[in-house]
Amino acid sequence: MQLDIGVVGFGRAGAAVAVALADAGHRLVGVSVRSAAAAERAERWLPAAQHLPVAELATRVDVLVLAVSDDALGPVAVTVAHPGGPGGPRPGTVVAHLSGRHGLGPLTPVVARGAYRAAIHPIMSLAGLDPAADAGRLRGTTFGVTADPAATPVARRLVADLGGRTVEVPDEARTIYHAAIVLGANYLAALAGAAADLLTGVGIDDARAALAPLLRVSLDNALRDGDAATTGPVRRGDAGTVAAHLAALLAAEPTVVPAYVSLARLAAQRLETSGLLAAPAAATLRAALDGADRA
Repeated sequence: MQLDIGVVGFGRAGAAVAVALADAGHRLVGVSVRSAAAAERAERWLPAAQHLPVAELATRVDVLVLAVSDDALGPVAVTVAHPGGPGGPRPGTVVAHLSGRHGLGPLTPVVARGAYRAAIHPIMSLAGLDPAADAGRLRGTTFGVTADPAATPVARRLVADLGGRTVEVPDEARTIYHAAIVLGANYLAALAGAAADLLTGVGIDDARAALAPLLRVSLDNALRDGDAATTGPVRRGDAGTVAAHLAALLAAEPTVVPAYVSLARLAAQRLETSGLLAAPAAATLRAALDGADRA
């Protein structure tokens, strides 16, 4: 059955989800955006969708998707509910957001209008340059879903129509769920960039191209084999090499040292716990890392 869908916001995630749902056969009734640039973008990708105020859009749809920033979500939900005025969601409407951090709490204002709540978060990085390409990336993506019981079937259906798979996240676990995703993905660019800068600093041309095969294989191995995929001086217990790295980094780029130390400590702890690094070797490594803290 075709659903009537509205979207508030047309950034990276909102545009990708809207285009993908339209491709899946749903009717994109309208969008609500604040900037002229977002309106122009929505007009290009969803030419049949009307541009409507939030509360009016909410009255016309079966599902309203809030694709706004984490901090804006609560205020936008109040606008959607439109307490004391005309408009707002009809009873039975599903109001969903795409935030990873938040669960159902910020959507509480819509409950008074008889709407149901859902959090539908794609565990995917979206470039934002081409909504059609980003919509394609949603196929095969896992979505972290938290929903009121009455909204769960609709949330699952939307994920299926996007070509994704659903994992249920308890409402009280949304923040740690999101922290895990940020830890695993959002800092990769900073780590790769810092590594490339260090290589460039010693005269290696096209450092990113040099790193690319190693990083890709390392990530694939880590996802397949877990801690057993760890390589390098910490895995071998080479405290002397770690100490030499720290001395060189302190001289060349001291801002990188805290990240190196923290990641080395984490790797050593995980390897020791899993029986892949002997306790004496782990202790020697920790001593070397503690020396960096005192430097």
